[in-house]
Amino acid sequence: MTEMMSEIIRLNTISDYCERYGCPMMHPLITLVDVDKMTNLRHELKSCGFYCVFFKDKEGKLVYGLNHYEFEEGTLVFVAPDQVFGTIEDDAIGRPACQALLFHPSLVQDTIISSKFKYYSFFAYEANEALRMSPEERYKVRAIFRDIAEELVHPMDDNSRSIVLSYLMLLFSYCTRFYDRQYASSTKVNNQLIDKFNRVLDDYFNSNLPEEKGLPTVGYCARQLSLSPNYFGDLIKKTTGHTAKEHIHMAVVERVKYLIIHTKKSISEIAYAVGFKYPHHLSRVFRHVTGITPIEFRTRR
Repeated sequence: MTEMMSEIIRLNTISDYCERYGCPMMHPLITLVDVDKMTNLRHELKSCGFYCVFFKDKEGKLVYGLNHYEFEEGTLVFVAPDQVFGTIEDDAIGRPACQALLFHPSLVQDTIISSKFKYYSFFAYEANEALRMSPEERYKVRAIFRDIAEELVHPMDDNSRSIVLSYLMLLFSYCTRFYDRQYASSTKVNNQLIDKFNRVLDDYFNSNLPEEKGLPTVGYCARQLSLSPNYFGDLIKKTTGHTAKEHIHMAVVERVKYLIIHTKKSISEIAYAVGFKYPHHLSRVFRHVTGITPIEFRTRR
């Protein structure tokens, strides 16, 4: 990381962003900017108090979370407030061909779209988990960006906010669909991920970690696989039909079954050995997965 990029610039408002980089602001709460047309483009790290959606229209580089990433043409990168990102000074391609949609959290506060943000988990993905779009998908995103821009250039009236919010909901609904397609189109890679996930769990249970740390968490498994917890969880759900936590619980139950069959340990000892803090928690998970308790499983052997 160059010395120039070591400082993280804080930009609390969209006005701060537009003033610093020399681009027109369409509205204080939401605007669209052409990054390649900025009059004061700076290669630096920044953290913003608002959401950013970057539409990379050709290959380019970006710093995200203090790591460097190269992006393909037609990529959407989602940045939530307070995340660190920036452009790279030595980008051989030059100025990035990129549009940025910026909107402040207060724009969506107490609206229907705010209740849906829990489903827009891609705002918590890492940059290497960005959305890679097909030409048809890019066309849809460009059209929505254009519609938002056209709405913002007109004088604002009582309907403007609801119209802009409807475009945002449409955009994020499409992005959810596009991510579903991206998951489905990588079946082989996804199956390899499940195999790696199972190996992570096997290694965990074959170590002292269960007694030291408790049950493996979704966050722990995601870190072992170099993925963000949100992307990892969404990918597991789309691939297996089970949540990552459910997958962990099923692995725990299989481990418990093995220990019941092959050891003389009590159910309480087994519970502690696999990471449960209290034995009755094991019984609850075991019954949920199998329909019977560990004791019933032992007596049926």
